[in-house]
Amino acid sequence: MQLLSRLALAVGLILLVVAAVLLGKDVIDINQLHAVANANRSTNFPSPLNNVLITAGLAALGGLLTGLGLTRARRAPRTPH
Repeated sequence: MQLLSRLALAVGLILLVVAAVLLGKDVIDINQLHAVANANRSTNFPSPLNNVLITAGLAALGGLLTGLGLTRARRAPRTPH
């Protein structure tokens, strides 16, 4: 069971890092779209909505798995050697 909690912790932390990187990219994309809208010109910029939703989902999943990994790692009974 300790292996499963460590795996959940590792996957959760990886997902949190990926979500943070995607969030940074989304901020840049949204700023570009805002600048285009303010300039009142029509340029084809992709909508960042899907990226924002994916980022939010990854952050939620990463937080859940990180919490599960930390909780189970603390509750695991330690056997004397």
